[in-house]
Amino acid sequence: MPFSDIITITEDRKNADRFLRCCVQQPPLFICTIATTETAAIPGISAAGANAEVIRYTAAADAEALYYGKARCLEKVPENPKGPPSPVIITMATREALDCPMVIVDAGNEVKPQVPMLIAGRQPGKSILTPLPVENAGELLAQGVMIGENLGKLGKTLIMGESVPGGTTTALSLMEVLGIAAFGKISGSMPGNNPSLKEKVITRAMTEKRLVRGGLAAAPLDGVAMMGDPMQAVQAGMALAASRHVPVILGGGTQMLAVAVFISRLLEQKAVDNLPDIHGDRCLAAVNHARLDHLGIATTAWVSEDEHADIRDLARQLPLPIPMYSARLNFAASRHKNLQLYEQGFVKEGVGAGAMALSAFLYLRMKNGDLLPAIEAVYERIYLSD
Repeated sequence: MPFSDIITITEDRKNADRFLRCCVQQPPLFICTIATTETAAIPGISAAGANAEVIRYTAAADAEALYYGKARCLEKVPENPKGPPSPVIITMATREALDCPMVIVDAGNEVKPQVPMLIAGRQPGKSILTPLPVENAGELLAQGVMIGENLGKLGKTLIMGESVPGGTTTALSLMEVLGIAAFGKISGSMPGNNPSLKEKVITRAMTEKRLVRGGLAAAPLDGVAMMGDPMQAVQAGMALAASRHVPVILGGGTQMLAVAVFISRLLEQKAVDNLPDIHGDRCLAAVNHARLDHLGIATTAWVSEDEHADIRDLARQLPLPIPMYSARLNFAASRHKNLQLYEQGFVKEGVGAGAMALSAFLYLRMKNGDLLPAIEAVYERIYLSD
């Protein structure tokens, strides 16, 4: 399926093309899973807002913007400290173009957005420097499975994005303990991605918990509980259950690679340990009946082509073959300086931006040049209007 602005990262082109053909047979449904963690409050970890206090509101503001066109919990949607806007503007523009319905799922967000949403978890994640940052990981996985079972029966291709400040750090830590050599290879929301700080924090957390790379590969749910964030468990549960019925696109870069690794490890084990019987049977059924050929990952070219990361190597390291793509977005020709900053390595991805842009390219055969004016219009509406 030749599309000039869809980049196929996966080396198996035949399988990658087959997945896209499968996706386009059903209309899209966008799902955004939100969560907050205390990991994001570690100085320097997250740039998803002008300061630590604003970061607490970022996911809620993103969800409100998706529904109302603007934030309600803040005066405006948080932006990177250097000025580039939230990637939610990309998702908003593509949703409008696709006329795509949406569901918000709360995996454990500290600030509750003023929107209709499904509640999978009420407890935000703690810092990965604490002994058990996601102590309800099993419950979150089960809630995700139940949501995915129902959404999968709607007959739509599910595009699953996220808004989790600090999520690239918890993604990196989860990949490491599940056996992926990810240090120095992840992307992030600032130029250069600040790998040294993230790796220092993760190394400290792993050392204190007596963990090594791959140490929890055979116990992936423990990996989320000890080193992850709430979104990962919910997103994986939804994807596993829904894949039985429809294609699922995991919308994001580093964070969705971590979810894909978690899913792969669950499928390898063919079991989900440490769950009460009421949840264990349901989760085991989701694992046993999941369709790997119905799973894919999509991000932006700002992530896949990031010279300070190596997303292609991470994709090659996936324990099971899940195709990955990126949308060739480019803001160099934008009339707004703050959008042009994306080309300097700021922001890059979030709120399912890459997957939704890819969907516009796939379903509507749009190109970056077609989509950019719509994104600029949303940017002006959110950030420049009185």
